[in-house]
Amino acid sequence: MDPESLAILMESRDTRHRKESVERAIGRTVRRRGLDFQRYLRLVSELRKLAESRKQSIDDVMAELLEGKKDQH
Repeated sequence: MDPESLAILMESRDTRHRKESVERAIGRTVRRRGLDFQRYLRLVSELRKLAESRKQSIDDVMAELLEGKKDQH
């Protein structure tokens, strides 16, 4: 996943409201950054594909991706 996508995921995780879906938090972050709906769709679609291939929830995939980013620093 590209660095911008990971930054969006990180911001979404950090600003996510209680009981809010990952998709909604990502949508809010994408809008706040002035990005378009296509960018949102690409990011959420990529997350869903990863979740399906790993047989995990989108929340779990997002957490793993962000943990991997933390380990790279």
